[in-house]
Amino acid sequence: MESTKSVLVIEDTQAIRESLCGLLEICGFAVRGCEDGVSALEAAAETTFHVIITDYHMPNMDGAEVTKHLRKRFPGSVIIGLSSDDKGEAFLAAGADVFLFKPYRNADILDLVISKLH
Repeated sequence: MESTKSVLVIEDTQAIRESLCGLLEICGFAVRGCEDGVSALEAAAETTFHVIITDYHMPNMDGAEVTKHLRKRFPGSVIIGLSSDDKGEAFLAAGADVFLFKPYRNADILDLVISKLH
């Protein structure tokens, strides 16, 4: 990639968050992980994110709600919603570009991120 793209990963399950962040860092992205929507909005006030990956079920604010806020802040960013439930419609209505069911393959996440950035 020509310049480092920044990715925000919002996931309340620490192991999943760390796995996603590590995968994306290995691929050359600048990654910030947050455990909930509130901390994600705080991070968004400090940094511009090119890609946002968010879980649905989280404490304090669900993924659709955080997607609404982040879509306003970053209208040109790629937002990917993740859930093990059928929450795709909620994410897309909130402004997400793509929805993936959990469990997903790491290759699916990477393919989405890379294809959406080009």
